[in-house]
Amino acid sequence: MSSVSTRSAATSMDPKERRITEAAMRLFHRHGYRKVTMMDIAAESGMSRPSLYAAFANKEAVFSALMDDHCRVNAAKADAVVAGMGSLRDKLEALFEIWILEPFASVAGSENGADLLANSTVYAPEASTALYHRFREQLLEVLRPEMAESGGMSAGDLAHFLMMAVRGLKATTATEEELRRLTTTLIAMAEATANA
Repeated sequence: MSSVSTRSAATSMDPKERRITEAAMRLFHRHGYRKVTMMDIAAESGMSRPSLYAAFANKEAVFSALMDDHCRVNAAKADAVVAGMGSLRDKLEALFEIWILEPFASVAGSENGADLLANSTVYAPEASTALYHRFREQLLEVLRPEMAESGGMSAGDLAHFLMMAVRGLKATTATEEELRRLTTTLIAMAEATANA
């Protein structure tokens, strides 16, 4: 996940929630998700524990809010960027850059950041599922008009395959360079499938 401090202000978080989630993200990057407590988040955000608990029930809820915000920001950014593009390859490259490569690059080399990416499905399962579902929906929006109506793979199946493939790649890839190379291969495969 990319740093929340660079996020658009056009999200549904109120200023108190934003302060909490930004403080939590700094702590998660610095100390790792497992070591951070709600007391740590309260101290980092400069508020009392009762105020923190009034906004979020627990650390999992804070991390889920971060994931939900990440999803909203990525979806809006991808919608804006893809709308001005012509080729399927350009659209897919933009989606992979926004949803997969930028978040990976933001934590590359950081053990704690890599843990957040690798274990987001453990720390915030519903938010993680929603994020990948939204990525899949955007892939489908791009693929559907490009896919021939034939007996081959459907746009929905291809979008699902790409979404599942990148989930696995993010969990097993060691470097940004390797992830970029492998996503380029996925994009070429998707383009070939769409044109078949």
